[in-house]
Amino acid sequence: MTTAQSDGIEPAGRTSEGPRSLNRILALFDVVAQSDRRMSLSELSSALDCPKSSLLVLLRPLTEKGYLMRENDAYFLGPRIFQFAQTILTKHPFASVLRGVMSDLVKQTGETVLFAVRDGDRVVYSSVIESPQPVRYVAQTGADRPLFCSASGLVMLAYDTPDELDAYFARTELTPLTGNSITDENALRRMISEIRKTGYARTVGTAHVDAAGFGVPVFRADGNLAGALVIGAPLERAARNRKLCVTAAKASAEQLSLALGYRPGGTGTALN
Repeated sequence: MTTAQSDGIEPAGRTSEGPRSLNRILALFDVVAQSDRRMSLSELSSALDCPKSSLLVLLRPLTEKGYLMRENDAYFLGPRIFQFAQTILTKHPFASVLRGVMSDLVKQTGETVLFAVRDGDRVVYSSVIESPQPVRYVAQTGADRPLFCSASGLVMLAYDTPDELDAYFARTELTPLTGNSITDENALRRMISEIRKTGYARTVGTAHVDAAGFGVPVFRADGNLAGALVIGAPLERAARNRKLCVTAAKASAEQLSLALGYRPGGTGTALN
């Protein structure tokens, strides 16, 4: 016997993402927060693709509670939403957000997840959550790697300026860590160029002969790199689950960048 939900039929007033009114409230705050000016009811209705009558049902309690303000028939963020944001910034700093996102990524992929920051010409793993699987990639918090042979390091190099990249290669001896380490400067430059295009780095046996890594950038509010989110996995599983790892890592890195206030083409408020 099948149920209505198993046939893809959902209760009225709901979408696949949850209650329609909740989705509209979240979208409403997003639109108002991104706007650099106050917005009229007509503009909000158009931006949200929502009838004015339905939108008014949401706007009234939000303005009454101070989450939004209305002046001259235009809406903007109210004091309560700023108080709400400040409470989040105070009680839930970036470190806790980072661990939560990393834990979710471990659950999604089944692999070890690391957050790496740059320290000169090396990367340091500032946070590590290991895979629960018996055979897994193992790394210690505080461990470091050369930039040129690690997924996180290649991400760092990909977002260097041309002059910074030239200076790095001029001063760096490309000593291999394994037989798979790439030590040809031209080959590395091609890899770095590809990382800029695809938004992720992939290494196979370059730092550890039996492990692969997927690295993605995490940005600060000013658009500069905060670090790299990395998935480390045994070679066979990394090859089999490449698409899953890349997709999940990119989505998780986007969450972290948003938490730090990054907005493509703009700025925002960051968690400390």
